[in-house]
Formats: sequence, structure tokens, C-alpha cells
Amino acid sequence: MGTSMWWRAAIVAFALSAAVPGRGLAAQEPSNGLVLAGISHALEGRSLVVSGWVENRGPLPVGRLVIDASGLSPSGEVTAFGSDGIPWQIPPGGNATFSVRLPVDGQLIRAYNVQVAFARPPIRALTSVRRPVEIDLYRSLVLSTVRAQAEIRGSTLVVRADAQRLPVSVVTVEVRFILTHLLGRRLEERRLEVIVVDVPADGTATVHLGVHDAFVVGVRVVDARLKVSW
Repeated sequence: MGTSMWWRAAIVAFALSAAVPGRGLAAQEPSNGLVLAGISHALEGRSLVVSGWVENRGPLPVGRLVIDASGLSPSGEVTAFGSDGIPWQIPPGGNATFSVRLPVDGQLIRAYNVQVAFARPPIRALTSVRRPVEIDLYRSLVLSTVRAQAEIRGSTLVVRADAQRLPVSVVTVEVRFILTHLLGRRLEERRLEVIVVDVPADGTATVHLGVHDAFVVGVRVVDARLKVSW
């Protein structure tokens, strides 16, 4: 049997073995032998960066690939999308890395799908994976994004929290203010006070201070609780 005939027979046998359930490649591997491996993610600023590599476990070189990543909300809606490409050939047994940046704007990404396809039509997924995103990953982003303001109106402290469209239910705010007590016609005592207030997201909370001579000197977001469902 000539070399070309041998390769044709090997390709046909490979495709048939992959098409038979329980035989040939694992469930994640398509008939061409491409596999997504080493999938990981990290938060960089307001972007979720998804990285990994594509392995070629097939008998032939494969190239001109596109890697698409879709960020999903808890309900499964697509909230972000990004792509990367591998225009060169991946030899048998070789691999190529990719990195896709998904913007986190307003809605946090709870899970994401990554798929590999040929860059030429018809576009169809050759292999894909889905990964969840842990909630704790967003703690630094939430704390740095949520905003709080405080002012004293008469003898009442008014604190407002702005969730910046993030799925936050309650914001814990630390307010520092100065109380002034008159000790005489020319003497006064100033004392720094600190109070911690839980404020509904995009709402206000009030605290009665019982004094009129006070002014705010500092406001800081110390915690933010995400909504039960988001």
C-alpha cells in the first residue's frame, strides 16, 4: 500500500472510531483530535481574562483556528464576548496558547464557555468547555467600584450607597466625623468618632447623632454583600 493510500485509510479509521460511542477519543475530543486544556481565569481590572491552550491529538496538522469565549450570567445569558486566533499550524502532538479578555461591565460573569472552531465557514464548534467563576474573585472589584457618600443634616447622619450597577444588596460604610463640644465662650473640644452603617444598595440609611456640631471627615466602603440571585 502506497504512502498516500495508507494515510487515507488511517484518517477514515480515525473518523469511524471517534464516531462510535465508547470507542476512540474521549467525549471532550472531536473527530479532528483538538482538545482545550489548561483553562484558567483571572480578574484584571474590570476584565475577566480566560487563558489556556489548544492541543492537537490528531494525526494531521491543524491551523486557522478561532477561539471564542462567552461570559454568562447566572441565568445563562451572554453578558460578554471575546475572541483570539491561531492562524498558524499546530503539528500532531503540539499545542498553542490563547488568551481572551471578557469585559466585566455592570453584570458579573458567573460562568463562561470557550470553544474552538475553524476560522472559515461553515463555523462550527470543534470542541468546547464550560467553567464556573467563583464569587470571591470579584470582592476586590466590588469594593473598589461601589461608592458611598455621607453628610450630616442637623443632628442626623445620612449615608448613601451607589452600587454602580453591580448585583449588590447591602453596602457596609465606615463614616468618620468630628464632634465639637463647647467648654466655654472661647474653648471647645473636638473628638473624632467612627460609625459603621449598613446601607441598602442604591439607597440611603440615617443615624440620629443627637448633636448639631458635627461634620464628616471621611467615608470608606468596608464591605459589600452580593444579592442572593444575580
